[in-house]
Amino acid sequence: MKSTLAANRFKTHNNKSKELVASKFHSTLRNVRIVINTGIDKNTGKAIAGKQAQFKAVFINNQSQWRTIATGSTFKGTGRFGSALTAIEVGADEASTCKRCGTKNFKAKSGNVVCANACWTRWAGRNSKTDANRRNAAASKYNRKASNQKARAKAASNAAASKKKKLACEPNPQIAAHYADIKVGQLVKVVLSSGDVSPFVGMVTKAETVSARPHDLLKNVSVQWMHNGVTEQLSNYCKPGIVSWLEVVS
Repeated sequence: MKSTLAANRFKTHNNKSKELVASKFHSTLRNVRIVINTGIDKNTGKAIAGKQAQFKAVFINNQSQWRTIATGSTFKGTGRFGSALTAIEVGADEASTCKRCGTKNFKAKSGNVVCANACWTRWAGRNSKTDANRRNAAASKYNRKASNQKARAKAASNAAASKKKKLACEPNPQIAAHYADIKVGQLVKVVLSSGDVSPFVGMVTKAETVSARPHDLLKNVSVQWMHNGVTEQLSNYCKPGIVSWLEVVS
């Protein structure tokens, strides 16, 4: 595990617990780090009973606090390290953002999903009298047009439900474009993030959907390389110029 972390440019944490924890910056997002709890003892290198490896993505806010914005599934060993790392980077990229300032959101202890930079505190100093007048005016307007507002609210609710149902059935084409359609039996090559194509050809032996992912498009892909017979765990995530990806050649 330590050699795998070093190869992927993770830096170990000087944490108080005995578990080995490491992190690195996200490949494209600013102020986001990918953290891994390895589930192994940092001194002995042995597995800790009852623990497994798990990735999470954290946003470092303007007060240097680490806020978790995405959490990956657990795994053992290094066999799924590459696909799990890709999955958490995608999860961080697709995590929701604050409607006011565009910062990533996180789930607070209260259970509410809020801005990682707590931008709502900027509005706390408003004049209370002005706020009271505004609330009174809004209440008066509501009383005058209660029936119309109720009708508009129902229409908006129906439209939102219809849109949600449509999105659930039809993946966002911009998101879907980031996932290659890879099937068992196809021949593939690796295209590096630099654009260079690996000369080695492998056969897809397994392509399994990753549970709890957006639109069920992300897959764990097993490729057996013809030049050495080794089977490697990869994924179908495809974002040229950002990460290495699989290209179907036959």
